[in-house]
Amino acid sequence: MKILIITGGNSPERKISFISARQVQKALLEKNYTVKLYDLRNGYELLRNLSKDFDVLFPVLHGEEGEGGKLHEFLNGLNKPVVGSKNYQGFREAWYKIPFKKYCDKNNILTAPWEIIKNSEDIIKFGFPCVVKTTNGGSSREVFILKSARDLKKNQKQIFQYKNLFAEKYIAGTEATVGIFNNQALPILEIVAPKGKWFNYENKYSGATKEILNAPSLSEQTKKEVQATALKVHQHFNLGSYSRIDFMIDKKGAAYILEANTIPGLTGESLLPKEVKAIGITFAQFIDTLIKLSLDKNT
Repeated sequence: MKILIITGGNSPERKISFISARQVQKALLEKNYTVKLYDLRNGYELLRNLSKDFDVLFPVLHGEEGEGGKLHEFLNGLNKPVVGSKNYQGFREAWYKIPFKKYCDKNNILTAPWEIIKNSEDIIKFGFPCVVKTTNGGSSREVFILKSARDLKKNQKQIFQYKNLFAEKYIAGTEATVGIFNNQALPILEIVAPKGKWFNYENKYSGATKEILNAPSLSEQTKKEVQATALKVHQHFNLGSYSRIDFMIDKKGAAYILEANTIPGLTGESLLPKEVKAIGITFAQFIDTLIKLSLDKNT
């Protein structure tokens, strides 16, 4: 069977997409598939023609172009099985952070209080400590933790190079993530960044952050609630065979949802593969199952 891995592209996460794609390629070769990597930077029309020679399309493209629905809207018209999901509308609504925050508020899913911001005065009015994000950011690149007006002044120029910004209340506590695989919530990973730091882009991929399986600092009730919420979100947006949902749990055990990852990382340092491994499934088995699910459901 011939698999076309679609990766690269033009997002700031191009490098990570390639690293994930090569891991996927290695797993597929181990399972005796014929595999080709396609850099989306080469264009959609070439992809349309190339796809005719392959049995399954496997998007491994992190960031806005891959996770925000644009690629999947295109793939939806190719009449080929797609790993993950063909539901580009669900991807769009789940991945862009402002629509996702609105969904949470509307459906009584706990998320940090937030407001759209246009300038520094809006941030000051919102109050500190806060976190400023852009709706289309990925891999924590466009995230600014502001504890005071001094932090705002220090980061002001960098913050306002981005558009579609919002501020949310800073929640102190335990960061955790829940992978979803084949409509099953996986074991929770507790994320412990280096002391005095947070789970930013550098710490995600440097190996400096520790991930603790089954989140021992959380109560069993909180774990179950977090897993149930993650699965509910995944199913609501019809994210297909896999996704990952991130949370911040405060000291009282209240779980605030942060965001949905519609194509989570598949590198050696990525979180979802570690959760899959915890239930006894190797990375190669996981990738093989994703291929089979795409054929069975053609979602």
